[in-house]
Amino acid sequence: MKQFFKFMFASCLGILISAVLFIIAIIGVISAVVASSEPDVQIADNSVLVLNLDKPIYDREVNDFSAAFDVLSGEIDMRPSIGLTEFLEVVKKAKTDDKIKAIMLDVSVLQANGWATVEEMRNALADFKTSGKKVYAYSDLCMQNTYYLLSVADSIYINPAGMIMLTGLGAEVMYFKDMLAKFDIDVDLIRPSNNAYKSAGEPYIANKMSDANREQIKTYLNSIWGHIAANIADSRKISLDVLNDKVANLDAFLPQDALEAKLVDKLTFRTDVEELIAKQVKAKSGNQGKVTFVKYLKYRNSMPVITTSQKENIAIVYAFGEVKQGKGGDLSIGNETLVRAIRKAVDNKRVKAIVLRVNSPGGSAIASEEITNEVIKATKIKPVIVSMGDLAASAGYEISSNATKIVASPTTLTGSIGVFGMSPNFGKLLRNKLGIVFDTVQTHANSVMLSVTKPMSKQGRMVMQRNVENFYQNFIEKVAQGRGLKKDFVDSIARGRVWTGADAKALGLVDEIGGLNKAIETAAKQANLKSYGIVSYPSQKDFVSQILNAASGNDDIKLYGNNPSKASNLFRQLQDISEMQGVQKRLPFVLTIE
Repeated sequence: MKQFFKFMFASCLGILISAVLFIIAIIGVISAVVASSEPDVQIADNSVLVLNLDKPIYDREVNDFSAAFDVLSGEIDMRPSIGLTEFLEVVKKAKTDDKIKAIMLDVSVLQANGWATVEEMRNALADFKTSGKKVYAYSDLCMQNTYYLLSVADSIYINPAGMIMLTGLGAEVMYFKDMLAKFDIDVDLIRPSNNAYKSAGEPYIANKMSDANREQIKTYLNSIWGHIAANIADSRKISLDVLNDKVANLDAFLPQDALEAKLVDKLTFRTDVEELIAKQVKAKSGNQGKVTFVKYLKYRNSMPVITTSQKENIAIVYAFGEVKQGKGGDLSIGNETLVRAIRKAVDNKRVKAIVLRVNSPGGSAIASEEITNEVIKATKIKPVIVSMGDLAASAGYEISSNATKIVASPTTLTGSIGVFGMSPNFGKLLRNKLGIVFDTVQTHANSVMLSVTKPMSKQGRMVMQRNVENFYQNFIEKVAQGRGLKKDFVDSIARGRVWTGADAKALGLVDEIGGLNKAIETAAKQANLKSYGIVSYPSQKDFVSQILNAASGNDDIKLYGNNPSKASNLFRQLQDISEMQGVQKRLPFVLTIE
């Protein structure tokens, strides 16, 4: 009895403590919202904008539960992520802000989802330099994508004890066949007969890359590296051949080697760099007053309104994450939510053009069909310009294919025009490991065709094969219609194959090369707009609304974290795979590019 009361008391105490912490978090968040909404954040004269970029980077800022922990620790930061849209506007303002004399990039691990995001950020910094202001860069431990961003700077400084991870690009694909075999789990992969490149299901039936998969990965890795290496060589004024030789032999990995290779300008420490920048800023401005280093967050808070609505507007509709049926969120595309957002943009008479920002590896075929249909209807009323981010593959490409114009980064991964289905069989696992067996009664020969406890019948598999073949034919027909291409040609470059934005443009799958700003400019031209505002869809819930909705069971709270590890990424990938329903149009594999 004593043990019972002891454990009951401990449980009640735990619940009480959790409730108190939750209430404190709510109060802290509300206080932070009030504090962060106070106007007139002052930026001093002779300021240097410091871009730490130490948070996950998405297409626009995302609120999540991790903000509560910052509040509890005394940090008032209601922006636990960095939005690319907001970053571009911050740098654009700093370019013409007389108080900002220079930018200091202080970055080690850049938490971007792909190379296209880094490309857009780099281009924004290059544009900043056209003002005559300088960009300085410092890093303690410089990852490869970080170095690509930093290479645009006028001067690069590295910690003498650090490293520069310039190794070239490699791709890892995770295979599960042997693990599944240990648990007596069988997986049946069903895909169109000519979709050799659509290898999304291969990790479950093989333990190495197919020849087709290896071919496509090698092709687009070379395309991406060719682009970024050329830009690095140009910025650093060194030979491309020399750069590639240094990377191949790891002759730029250590700071001293990087210095000798002219990939960095000096080995020194952060405080020394700050002193050097302050000295140069004073000399250039002629103002010998104090030089203030302003963090990105503070400068961002001095811009409470990033975009404004005017009499005539361009709507940015964000489609970020995997395509799913139902409602979506900031980091997922739900067909219901996105269709509603497109309709709102179409129905808004002050919106004259739409930019559909697509950053997706694909997902549900049924959901993407509905979204594509809505895009087609929208183009009959207003110009719809697609801006492709890091990924616009498979279902992500389908929802883009019928837009008025498609704009992609040269490093975007797109295409993957193909479909697949998978049918797992857990029967042997349940019987051999747990002693569970199933017996069935059915009215027809294939009544339990989709059971996950026995192999699919021959007739059932034939029907499923016809299903994926029909989906694929419909897919390439939609692409041919939207891109003005012959169906046979689309089939020849489809078959599940992934292309970079640069290669996709050469094939006619993309119209223009550029980022979000280029897409907005294209939309303005299509709508004959000279002056316009920007409005965004779908509308985002603030953090307090997320808490209240979660408490009522109407929403999920996701703790994304600021430093996602490889293990947590793999866990999320497995979780996404486990949630697949029906025929899929998605990037043909879970891929890590480094």
